[in-house]
Amino acid sequence: MKTQISIPVDTEQFLGLVDFLRSNGDARDPVMAIADAIDYWMDNASWKPELLSQSVSRGYQWKNLFLPDRTEIRMQYKGAYSYASVESDELVYNGKPISPSTLANTVAGSSRNAWRDLWVKRPGDADWCLADELRAQK
Repeated sequence: MKTQISIPVDTEQFLGLVDFLRSNGDARDPVMAIADAIDYWMDNASWKPELLSQSVSRGYQWKNLFLPDRTEIRMQYKGAYSYASVESDELVYNGKPISPSTLANTVAGSSRNAWRDLWVKRPGDADWCLADELRAQK
């Protein structure tokens, strides 16, 4: 005998699924459609790493460069590294929101060009990349 658990689904999303199935002539039970969607996701997630990471809908927009949630930022100054990270929609340094420019200036104690001083490692990146190089790729 199969056992079941209940998974909370937003009511509006569930009703949207019901409407979608109905408008496409699919008589399947919406609960079965959700089970099929979970199976589909598991079948594809192993070869699509973006399905395994947190959604990139959250992140920090730095001019034309989008930094997804959990992106790490570092700057080396006088032999020491300072680190910040993107948490949800903010760049955070020492527990407080900060802009990339202010981060670079704070770490150095003088006026700096954040594009040339900050290194970025996004979720899924193997290596650090200079922010200016990432910006040039856009």
